Amino acid sequence: MKKMASLLVAAALVAGGLSGCTKAPAKETAGGAVSQEKTTDQEKTTAEKENGGGEKTPVSLTYWQHSSAARDEMMTALVKTFEEQNPDIKVKLEFIPEGDYSQKLIPALATDTAPDVFQIQSGMVAKLAQTGAIKPLAEEVMSADSITADFVPAAVDGLKYDGKYYGMPTDLQTIVMLWNKKLVAEAGLDAEKGPQTWDEFFDWSRKLTKTEGGKLVQSGWGGKGYAPEVLSIIKQYGGAFYDDAAGQYVFADDPKVLEAIEAYTAPYKTDKVYNTEFVKNWAGFRQGLIGLMLGHPAMIGNLPQTAPDLDFGVGLIPAKGDSHATCVTSWGYVMSAKAPDEAATRFIQFLSSDDVERQWTEKTGELPARKALLEDAGLKSDPKVAVAIESLNDSFVGALQTSALNTIWTEAMDRILQTDEPIETILKDAQSKMNDELKNPV
Repeated sequence: MKKMASLLVAAALVAGGLSGCTKAPAKETAGGAVSQEKTTDQEKTTAEKENGGGEKTPVSLTYWQHSSAARDEMMTALVKTFEEQNPDIKVKLEFIPEGDYSQKLIPALATDTAPDVFQIQSGMVAKLAQTGAIKPLAEEVMSADSITADFVPAAVDGLKYDGKYYGMPTDLQTIVMLWNKKLVAEAGLDAEKGPQTWDEFFDWSRKLTKTEGGKLVQSGWGGKGYAPEVLSIIKQYGGAFYDDAAGQYVFADDPKVLEAIEAYTAPYKTDKVYNTEFVKNWAGFRQGLIGLMLGHPAMIGNLPQTAPDLDFGVGLIPAKGDSHATCVTSWGYVMSAKAPDEAATRFIQFLSSDDVERQWTEKTGELPARKALLEDAGLKSDPKVAVAIESLNDSFVGALQTSALNTIWTEAMDRILQTDEPIETILKDAQSKMNDELKNPV
């Protein structure tokens, strides 16, 4: 009962945390899940056993992910390949609509209905590990030493708990800079190079802003306090956001954090380069109404589909001094406590293999987590993708990777941008709420 109560609380933490992925409607089953059956009537257990004829039936794994058309299609093809390579394992896929994912997943983890392998925000790994809802990867299949050696630290550090890896990364994203080449050229700026420093970036945002009759008609930068952007500039300014040793948020106590946030918010509050009443930021960028954006590399693949006539450039996040430090956010493939360790880890190993990561990058814009792929000539042949991959070389794990913590931070940034309250007061309030949230069970 205690475990069930703890896990039910997690639904609130996971809910709303799917914003990093673009979703599409999917066909639902009567139970609300989008299910792709991959098993036979023989597969009635997640443990390998002999049938009456002495033959071993394959191990059956159930896999859940939040649904989007492109990801569902790709995962279906990947599972077919995995089963061909691993005939002793069968995988039943369930693609669950975004709005139903957390409500279905968290209660299931407290019962025998839990999936064997599933996706979760990386920030939830430690809390689920503490409750025993998930378990570490099988060391004989993926050793901790090999993971540490083969993967970008920022991609896997958040998936480690008590010295053990509990999952492998998926939906890995940094923050990069994008600009509308047409608007930049019209302003007499370098449309091919883009701004390099924060000072240049803020200057460009002012030069790209146009008003008519006191009303905004072109926005220089559609920034509105997205957490990974703000964490990135805080890191570059040398601010301390979270104290690992103390296990506490400390951002409200560091003057450098205040300096970074004041610099980040000045274009919005003082220079009026954007306001949320003008247009939604990414919609405005697609429509050619916004000059600069900061965002995830997934937009490199999204924009040609959603705004095919938009000519845009991609660069590293602006730098403070020599630092282009960028915040990494990710989800993780993990396995539940009831999963067959070896088979589930083999499936997760496959999903994080060189070939599969390369496919994700080519088809979705998701960044590769394996170090070897950072120098992959094929992936880097696209200049925009090459910039996104390069961003991983100066990346760090974000400290806001649960939806509950993100909600607190978002509310604080809204207050900073929309009110005249002292920033120090707002940060102290947010810090207190976030440290209280850390005390909550899953």
